[in-house]
Amino acid sequence: MILTAWVVTALLLLAGSYPCLRWGLIRVGKSLRAHSKRTRRILLKGQESAVVVGFFHPYCNAGGGGERVLWAAVRATQAEFPTAVCVIYTGDTGVDKNAIVMRAKHAFDIVIEQEKLVVVHLSRRILVDQATWPRFTLIGQSLGSLPLAYEAISSLVPDIFIDTMGYAFTYPLVALLLRIPVATYTHYPTISTDMLSRVKQTNLPKLLYWRLFAYLYSLAGSFADVVMCNSTWTANHIRSLWHIADVAVVYPPCDTRQLSELDLTKSRAREIICVAQFRPEKNHAMLLQAFAKLRERSKRSDTRLVLIGTVRHEQDEAHIQKLKTLAFDDLALPADAVDFRTDLPWAQVVASLGSAWIGANAMRDEHFGIGVVEYMAAGLIACVHDSAGPKLDIVVPCNGERTGFHAVDVSTFADAFEQAFSLQEADVLAMRRRARLMSERFSEQVFEAQWRTNITHLMRSARKAKIERSS
Repeated sequence: MILTAWVVTALLLLAGSYPCLRWGLIRVGKSLRAHSKRTRRILLKGQESAVVVGFFHPYCNAGGGGERVLWAAVRATQAEFPTAVCVIYTGDTGVDKNAIVMRAKHAFDIVIEQEKLVVVHLSRRILVDQATWPRFTLIGQSLGSLPLAYEAISSLVPDIFIDTMGYAFTYPLVALLLRIPVATYTHYPTISTDMLSRVKQTNLPKLLYWRLFAYLYSLAGSFADVVMCNSTWTANHIRSLWHIADVAVVYPPCDTRQLSELDLTKSRAREIICVAQFRPEKNHAMLLQAFAKLRERSKRSDTRLVLIGTVRHEQDEAHIQKLKTLAFDDLALPADAVDFRTDLPWAQVVASLGSAWIGANAMRDEHFGIGVVEYMAAGLIACVHDSAGPKLDIVVPCNGERTGFHAVDVSTFADAFEQAFSLQEADVLAMRRRARLMSERFSEQVFEAQWRTNITHLMRSARKAKIERSS
């Protein structure tokens, strides 16, 4: 309680000191730009006159859905503006540019032109690491993003700053320091209106903390010139929190080319597949419990659950071990009934999706759900949590008919699995075809066209400003 009160007081002081901060930042920005010419000569190597598009993505080598968006955006920017130089600001200090580009090729089959790419390594990423802030995580990470962003732009001043991870507190810093266009692709609001509504009115310090944080988040968001969100759910929250109407929904790029070539008429195994990173919020535990309930009901031994995902660090390994304990010890599922597959190459993921019956996603408020799109393109029957992106954007009716099933808990997921397995042959084929048709709305081509539309005028503004500064 006392600590919360101190944090609330600090936030009030931060909000009240904004006019002084603004004046100071403008002065620092002029000095920063004056000292940036030498750095640009070293890093850009003869391309100093190019427009520099900076992508702030401290975890660019993670290999998740957010990184697919990053690299598809870089590819689209390079294709549309071939003279521009794209800069990646990343905290992956132990990996060089070539390895990062190869990782993008291996994980997403996205080819990046290295000659027009600069990687700036950041040493202070720990400041935005969740583990650094066991308490007051959101404000800690948000404030921690400020020195990290300053390290980025002081290493190489961009002409456009694009945040692709949702660090909104960096927007006023960059906008006021450098006077350049700021764009954001937001996957998930740092704070949501749902979170605010769940705070009890009786806990006044906590309520003030959340309200003040929401105010600062709104203030920071107002400095973005272009706001893109990955789903209707995210866009609705951003509109409400930032009090802006001009928010573009740009669905993430989903590479469904190979998946869409899979034979929908082929006989499939009684398998439920979940493709998701092994993180607690993905709720693999609920899927295991629902699967155990399904097997108990059906008395069939030929039904399997396959969990596919990447392992980023020791915490992910530890989480997998907990899931195995739940599956094989607590739920007493047979060893051959549940299969954990980690860090599979894309070709093996495609093969797995092509042989399974159901694609499952149990995460509540999944902001989008690229994996769900992949299920539908591959012809799986999607059984997903009845919230956010999967509910509002992806598993939606096609010509008034189902494209999958929604659930909210262990019992309803078990029901959804049972219904999907019980479909008649003609009905399951028709649902697979509808699902594949709907998945075409999320192609890489659609994403890249929308990305170009949203940043074209920023490029024009940046070129104009660059000419004015040089004259």
